[in-house]
Amino acid sequence: MTTPPGDDPLPDGGAVPPPRSEAERVRAAAPDPASAPDGTALPRPPQAWFTPPQVPPTPEPPEPAPHRSLGEYLCALVIGAAALLLLSVFLPWTTWRTPDLGRAIFVGVSESQGHTTYGLAAPYGDIIVLAGTVALGLALAGRAVHERFVPYAAIPGALSLLALFHRGMTLGDGSVTESITWGFWVAVLASVALLALGLAALARGTQPARS
Repeated sequence: MTTPPGDDPLPDGGAVPPPRSEAERVRAAAPDPASAPDGTALPRPPQAWFTPPQVPPTPEPPEPAPHRSLGEYLCALVIGAAALLLLSVFLPWTTWRTPDLGRAIFVGVSESQGHTTYGLAAPYGDIIVLAGTVALGLALAGRAVHERFVPYAAIPGALSLLALFHRGMTLGDGSVTESITWGFWVAVLASVALLALGLAALARGTQPARS
């Protein structure tokens, strides 16, 4: 039978396909990575249709500053009181006057000459310096080592207060007029502060622990 021109002959159903190369046979025998072991196709993982916004990490809150205890404040106050006591020995404590006999004879007027006594004068100045140094050392030890040293500052405070009391009771004599000035009261204030702060630290240390 003659085929009309322009019509291609239909392929024969029993035609043999051309032989495949070695590379094609290897690819055909290899398993599909997208299929399950039994040969079925694996489901594709869901894909997000949008990209979520990147949220910056929340910064951690700063740690609160440590609260100072009452013992630390007492140490600082004892250091200040001890330093003030040591400073008071360089201040004028008393003024005293003696009659100027030569001027009184020639002029006929009894005038007096004024003099100033500082706290550094012995023996009271030595006691004040010793008491202030010991109190300052105890306060520094209480701040650097342990607070149990602070109550002992009451001892040099009491010692300096007794020395000042004795100094105030022995002002002048029959021929000398002596009066107290502001430097003496600074030393008294510092001694009282040392005594009070030491007793306060002692009372704080003897309080029972709260549950």
